[in-house]
Order: sequence, then C-alpha cells, then structure tokens
Amino acid sequence: MKKVTKGALAAVTVVSAALIPTVGDAAVAMAPEAVRDASSQKVVIVQPQSCIVENIDNYNRIKRLSDNHEKRAQIQEAARIKKSCGVSVSSNDRTILERIVEAEAGGEDHKGKVLVANVVLNRVKDKSFPSTVEEVVFAHSGSTYQFSPIHDGRYYTVDVSKDTKKAVEDALNGNDPSQGALYFMERAYADPDNASWFDRCLTRLFGYKCHEFYK
Repeated sequence: MKKVTKGALAAVTVVSAALIPTVGDAAVAMAPEAVRDASSQKVVIVQPQSCIVENIDNYNRIKRLSDNHEKRAQIQEAARIKKSCGVSVSSNDRTILERIVEAEAGGEDHKGKVLVANVVLNRVKDKSFPSTVEEVVFAHSGSTYQFSPIHDGRYYTVDVSKDTKKAVEDALNGNDPSQGALYFMERAYADPDNASWFDRCLTRLFGYKCHEFYK
C-alpha cells in the first residue's frame, strides 16, 4: 500500500470539502488551508445575513401581534368587570384585592371573603374614597391605615388560597350581598375607641360570622 503523507492528506481533505454543495442559500465556509491534521477540518454552515434579518423581522412582527392581543384581552376583561361590579380593575388591582381579602378574612368562609372584597369595591365606587383598589387598600393618614393588615404587615406575608381568589372573582363578577357596606370590623379585636366610633358615627347594616358591616 502506498504511504500517504500528512501534507497530501490535508490537501485531499481541502479539495473534498470544497466539493460540498451549498445548502439552499446558505454558504459553506471552510477552515483555513494551513491545517496540520485533517481531523481538525471543520465545516461551518453560515446563514446569510438576509435570512437573519428576515427572521428578526418575523419575530418582532409576531411579538407585536402577541402584545396587541394581550392588551386587547386585558381591555376586554376590564370592561367586563366594570360592567359586572361597576369598578375598573387592573391585574395589579386584582392581586392587591386578593391579598387584602386573604389578610382580613382568610379564616372566613367563602361569603365572608366576598363581603370583604365588596367593601373595597364599594369604596372605589364611592366619591368619599379613592378611585382605585390600590389607593383604597393603602389609604392612610399618617401612620393610621384604613386596613390593619397593611399597618401590621400581614398583607405582605399571606399565601392567597384558591377559595380567596374565587371569592374575589365572584365579587368582580357582581356577587354583592354587602348592602353597600363601606366599613367592617371584628369587634373582638377592634380598638375600643374605633369600635365606639363605628357605633356612634356609622349605620350598622348586619353581622356575618366574626365581622360587622357598616355604612
């Protein structure tokens, strides 16, 4: 058998690689000719710049369509909620409402949670209170907050249950047994001065479980 030198083998490899056909519009780029070992030869398929630009354009077009679809869906959902309960609620508002309901009524049954959600939504609709869920929940005068879980930090540590999320969803869908309540308290844990103010200045509507509801 005739012995083939390394140089000759490298030359044969370069010639053979040069015969590799192009793939579509893609170019075939060869490694430099000055190669000591044929095993180090590499064939790299390089995508033409025009294809890269076209793919980026397609990606951006799809991203815009997806974003627009999501925005339309959010607008439609907000309109549906407003029609149901009279309040415009963003996804952020919904999250805040779920957390405050969990913090205030996590141990209550489903209706008790719906009632607390109702009170927040009733305040949003009332001109005497701020006009968004977020502003209502975080309303305060100095260090005095309207909702105690904001003051003591419970709001920030709760794990929202599936039932609480369903209760908030029901309230947003118009389930409202609150009789227009704007306040509620748990008398057993209320500050005596606050409880006295409720009794003197507000109209008691009804009691449900551990909460009393006022207007």
